[in-house]
Amino acid sequence: MRQKTIIRPCELSDYPALKSFDEFMGDRRIDMQHGTLVVAEMQGGVVGYAKVAPSDFLGWPLLSIVCVAAAVRGQGIGGDLIAGVVKDRKWLRLYSTTEASNVIMRSLLKKHGACEVGFADSLNISEEREILFRLR
Repeated sequence: MRQKTIIRPCELSDYPALKSFDEFMGDRRIDMQHGTLVVAEMQGGVVGYAKVAPSDFLGWPLLSIVCVAAAVRGQGIGGDLIAGVVKDRKWLRLYSTTEASNVIMRSLLKKHGACEVGFADSLNISEEREILFRLR
């Protein structure tokens, strides 16, 4: 049986845990200061986080990062983070994007009710198609 995952707002004291598994560019302390992160906690330890930038997509909020520690991937924590963000009633609309090749993230988004609403080509340095999803 899987341990219970608690989704909660990130606190500055979570930084060492996030730093130990974060594979994205940037300094999460800045995101913490802006209040844009939620974390997934299991048995007292932080094992994942999600970032929602409140107005980064044409003025709408954007779920821009979902990151889970490698040691606990495949246990539903990424889905718990997405569900936690989606159920937050402060978002009138909520969008996310991911590269076309990121099959895992595309599947997670669809599993949690996201609808593909468009795409952008040549947006990334990799030139890979970016798929746009609406979560609410």
